[in-house]
Order: sequence, then C-alpha cells, then structure tokens
Amino acid sequence: MRRKNTTSAANSVDISNAQRAKLSTLLFVSTQDLKEIRGRIRAARLSRGWSLADYESHSAGRVSAVAMGSYERGTRSLSITKLVTICDIFQISLIHLLAPAQELTISEVSGRHIYDLRALKELPPTAEKSYLLAYIHQLMGERGDWRGAVVSLRATDVENLELIFTASHEIESHSYLEWLEKQCITLKKR
Repeated sequence: MRRKNTTSAANSVDISNAQRAKLSTLLFVSTQDLKEIRGRIRAARLSRGWSLADYESHSAGRVSAVAMGSYERGTRSLSITKLVTICDIFQISLIHLLAPAQELTISEVSGRHIYDLRALKELPPTAEKSYLLAYIHQLMGERGDWRGAVVSLRATDVENLELIFTASHEIESHSYLEWLEKQCITLKKR
C-alpha cells in the first residue's frame, strides 16, 4: 500500500480538482475574448431593454446590479460558473456568449419589424400565420415578454423567417417579406 505524501514544497499550493478545471478553462480565454464576452453580456441585457436594476430583479438576487455592471465593465473577474448563471437568467445558451464575434450580428433598431399581434391573430388560418405565430411565441418565451399587443422582431429574426418560408413545403408563399407585405400587420414608429 502506498503512503500518502505528507510533505510538500515550501511554496506549493494544493488545488482541488474543481479548481484545476476552472483554472484550465479560464486559461483558454484570452483578454480580448473576455472583452468580447463582456460586450455580448451587455448586448444581451440591452436587447431585452433591461437596466442593471431590471437584470437584478430578473435574477431573483443571484446577481446584483452592481455585480452585473462590474462584469460588463471588466472590473470584476468573471468565472465560468458566473457565466452559466448569467446565461440561465437570460435564458440563452452559453454558446451565445462564447461564440466568436464574426458569428454574431448586431441588428440596428431600424432593422426591426414591428407587428400588431391583434391584427396577426385576426388573419385567416394559414400555414404562414401558424409558422409566424409559433416563431413569435418562441421569441416571447425566450425574452420573457408576454405583455404587449405589439412585438418587435430583429433583422436576424426576419432572416430566419425568410429561411423557414423558403424551406417549408406547407407554406404556399415562399417569400416571407412578400407575404408580410400583403397582411397589413406591420407598424412603423413615428
């Protein structure tokens, strides 16, 4: 039977397996990558229209407004465990924060489509209406926004709907934008 080594070097530090895993994971993330991740965290919060106080409220106390602001600015260290918590609060996958910048697109406010949900629900039943409503309900669930009679879709959402309309065999109109133009459900800001 092997004896446990009870002697150690004078300046050595004993690190548990969990700490080793955490350290090795963080070593792969460069300073530039951390800056981009922090920017994506802020973008995720702002895309929901949340202030730091709103974020704290949605987190149910798991992440304070002060801590969130510090993570976004880079004045507080950000662990993988905290990233997972932040993703859980946003109800997004960790990959959304860790994805390379070229895979992420930032949509401008002018690239948004605004739809009247009441007018959409009053349309006659079609496959197009069904797909659009399903997509909107999925987005509303992810964003936690169930209270409005109006919904705003980003340019990337519209691109996704274009792909869905093109690929679906159930949809007669294979151009989402052409179908949308005929429906009179879009609104514009004044």
